[in-house]
Amino acid sequence: MDTALKSNIAENLRKHRVLRGYTQEYIAEYLGKKDYTAYSRYEQGRSNLKMEDAIKLAELYEVDVQELISVAPSVNHSYDFSKKTNGHTYNNGQISVLVDLDGSSSNLESSISRLKKINELIARQEL
Repeated sequence: MDTALKSNIAENLRKHRVLRGYTQEYIAEYLGKKDYTAYSRYEQGRSNLKMEDAIKLAELYEVDVQELISVAPSVNHSYDFSKKTNGHTYNNGQISVLVDLDGSSSNLESSISRLKKINELIARQEL
């Protein structure tokens, strides 16, 4: 597979995962991998994405497979994720994120980490 294409697929997978607040460990488990490194290699562009995994991920993210393998993904400010991404809503170039707090410090740390990752994507204009 072309290196540029693998790089685009890797970036698309990372964007969709981060946008939804999933960890690589969760995605690897969802795909039935023995450990997260098998999935991590997809996001690093070191392994070719298997069609079976692409289909499962497209179902999880509620997108077409083409969205995951496209050179120009539609993960952008105009796409309506309000029903699809754990409470993320896009309005006028801004992103609103619903954060559920239950009083536990682990949930708080997880939410803060997810918000930082989303903010980094916005700062790099990758989202």
